[in-house]
Amino acid sequence: MALSLAALVPSVDHVRRSFFSYGIFVFVLALWRYATSDVFDPYKCGSLLATGEWLDNVPGTKGPSNWQPPGCIFHKYNAKEAGLCLRDQHVLFAGDSTVRQLFWQTVKTLDPSVSETAEKHSDIRFVKDGLNVEFLWDPYLNSTVLPRLSTCGKVKDELPNAYVVLGGGLWFARYLGDNGVNLWKENIDRVIESVRACPEYYHLPFLLPVTVPQWEKLDVSRSATILHDEIKYMNDYLKWASQQSNVIVPSAMNAMMTKSAAASDDSGIHATQTVAKAKADVLLNMRCNQQVMKATGYPMDKTCCYQYPGPNFTQWIILLVTLIAMPTLYIKSSGMLSTPRIWSEGASGNALVTAGFIFATTLTYSYIADRTSLFNKASKQFFSSEFTVLTLAAAVVGLLTIRRSDSEQGFMGRDQSNEWKGWMQVMILIYHITGASKILPIYKLIRVMVAAYLFMTGYGHTTYFYKKKDFSLKRVANVLVRLNLLSCALAYIMDTDYLFYYFAPLSSFWFLVVYFTMKFQAQHNEDVKFLCSKITISAIGMYFVVSVEGMLDAVWFILQRLFFVTWDLREWRFRVILDIWIVYVGMLGAILAIKIQEYKFLSHPSWPTVRLGALAGAVVVLFLYHILMPMWDSKQDYNAFHPYISVFPIVGFLFLRNATHTLRNVYSTAFAWVGTCSLETFTLQFHIWMAADTHGMLEVISSRHRVLNLLITTPLFLYISSVTADATGKLTTVLINGMKRPAPKPAPQPPTAVLLPVTETGVNDDKNSLLQVSSMQAEDEQQAASGDLISIGSGSPRVATVPESDGTRASLLDSTPHTQPDVAQRDLEKGDAFVTAAPQPDENAHIISFAAKVAAHPVVEGAWLQMGDMKTRLFALLFLMWAINVGCAFERA
Repeated sequence: MALSLAALVPSVDHVRRSFFSYGIFVFVLALWRYATSDVFDPYKCGSLLATGEWLDNVPGTKGPSNWQPPGCIFHKYNAKEAGLCLRDQHVLFAGDSTVRQLFWQTVKTLDPSVSETAEKHSDIRFVKDGLNVEFLWDPYLNSTVLPRLSTCGKVKDELPNAYVVLGGGLWFARYLGDNGVNLWKENIDRVIESVRACPEYYHLPFLLPVTVPQWEKLDVSRSATILHDEIKYMNDYLKWASQQSNVIVPSAMNAMMTKSAAASDDSGIHATQTVAKAKADVLLNMRCNQQVMKATGYPMDKTCCYQYPGPNFTQWIILLVTLIAMPTLYIKSSGMLSTPRIWSEGASGNALVTAGFIFATTLTYSYIADRTSLFNKASKQFFSSEFTVLTLAAAVVGLLTIRRSDSEQGFMGRDQSNEWKGWMQVMILIYHITGASKILPIYKLIRVMVAAYLFMTGYGHTTYFYKKKDFSLKRVANVLVRLNLLSCALAYIMDTDYLFYYFAPLSSFWFLVVYFTMKFQAQHNEDVKFLCSKITISAIGMYFVVSVEGMLDAVWFILQRLFFVTWDLREWRFRVILDIWIVYVGMLGAILAIKIQEYKFLSHPSWPTVRLGALAGAVVVLFLYHILMPMWDSKQDYNAFHPYISVFPIVGFLFLRNATHTLRNVYSTAFAWVGTCSLETFTLQFHIWMAADTHGMLEVISSRHRVLNLLITTPLFLYISSVTADATGKLTTVLINGMKRPAPKPAPQPPTAVLLPVTETGVNDDKNSLLQVSSMQAEDEQQAASGDLISIGSGSPRVATVPESDGTRASLLDSTPHTQPDVAQRDLEKGDAFVTAAPQPDENAHIISFAAKVAAHPVVEGAWLQMGDMKTRLFALLFLMWAINVGCAFERA
């Protein structure tokens, strides 16, 4: 029965091939959607103007505000961004009261302090700090509008036109009777002709659709004159006219009114403030997204009507290596063309090439997903039901995969630590994908989880340094490279910032703090008082270094001047201060756990009482923390207290999780698996699960199927995170430990020697013959190991004449050189080196020959010898990063 069940479990190779095929399926699915629906609108300008849906159109609320065009992220502009786009330009609005409402919303976006105090039926002008926005009251579009348009901006001191917004139609329907529609059509034709006569000046003319009112809200006088058929005819004519001219008709503004019963005010004609703001943002998204993104860079959260820039020099290098060099090496080394074991490292034994290929593929996939138009992007919207369902689903998976550990687990053992990191990472992922950051109770919970990660950082590294006493550069380099390899590479390929992926920088920073704290006078670490004293001094000193102005500022100045990095010091200071004490609590906790074991407190008669008291205290602390949480009703208030109170739920949970022997030795394998790649899931979620640098959701198919998109992208995201974690570990090992040179081509085995008949000799002659054979055998083995052909004279095989007695035949037959053990496979299993195996299988003989020729080249050999030192490799890596930073700085300049 066990054997039959085991046969149903897929092998590692089968799982890898399945996910490789699944990744190709997702990519093809995105290509199919792009080819069928987006190829004629790749930048989503048409989608922005045509239609959309309200993500927060929930009955009983005050009204919608989160508008979602198909396939792109709709950006809500603020004063800084709008001013950057419109400064030193002129924006003209002209028409009826619906146009006037857009004018006021645009002005309030530029300056939120402005109030609507002007006369309704009058011209209005807003001028401030280079901003110039004007409204002309002309509901029939036949008085002041036409003369103004005909000037084409040739009036004295006229600024360049950013865009012009024209609109009207309801007044024709209400006040001009049956002939109103014909008069409207004639005036619209004149307006369009005036705009078409000045294409250089009015390069972005908007002609608003006639507002479709919410009929049930109209009063009697309006409902009697404003008719459905007339409004429909006007809007159909505008669509036709826009196809015949360069005038833009944003039909999405009518969709905003018709797709929510709460979109209009009591009049049924004018929009609510939030909907009017969305209407104004349609124009700003159309006009400003490209310009603002070019000026500000990431996060690329304005994807409507936005053309992603082409790759820069650094990105081209990485993409070419990924798309050409790494696949070529991988195909050659894996024997893909001659063996079906595509994903099996055993097919070639070259784990380094496989790891490099996976790592490079991850970078390329991130770039394609979040820096091109191939995948759609959509805005987030929080729903409590969605957050609850995802949380419960994750909990069910975790509970169903609980099992006992294979080995005895002590306090906070490895299985438990991985599980802890795993379920916290799952909660952070759910928090991000559902847009729950605005929900204060959930925000507080996630802040505690991030603090728990840093607690484990202090606990784990302190335990290592105390027990191993390994303060070598190799240890420091190994940890830092492992933590930062992916985030640094993504910063270059995505043109973002190292601190943008804030968890890796935080972990690295606190690792260095723990390292230098433990290394200082490390010979006295056995003294508990001395150790606790220096940890306390380190904590106080670090608080002043981070919080006092000037110290970090000097470091940031040096980094900017010498290394050309522009990091956000304010954001970094906030991140560090937010969890300033929890790492030191982890350090003290590690010392306490070690001393409890050293002094054998667990066998003390009073230990059961102490244990029971600790558990009771943990329950009380968690209960009090839950009671006190509502005290802080804003993020700012909570953040001020978080560094001092986060320790209580963390320590309370830790005591309860290790309360009994059974609890310590059971864990969830699903959460533990996520925990083994938690760093990668946290980093890669920015680009291949979410989108727009975490501001949106990545979509493979239509935006209408948000849940289905999530189901498609999540398995691939988790698997990529897992294999990337493994690849990063292997690349780190190669970078730190180095890589052995390819072994020379093994010599062919000589033919079996032919024994010739010999004459009888004395005992001494037999001994001499045996010594001679033994010497010849040793010489042959030595030459075989060096790769030389064993031969005599012109190439005939060496033949010995020996007596067949005393087992000498067996000795002679065993003189064939033995094959060297597969060092590469042994080292691969140990996980501490990656080498080229010697000998290779016959199918890879051409690779050995090619590698030997390359390795024998004087330039390659010299570089190899130079790179044999770890310090040299690390210096070369840092120099490469510095050179890229310099190049990027000059390119931006």
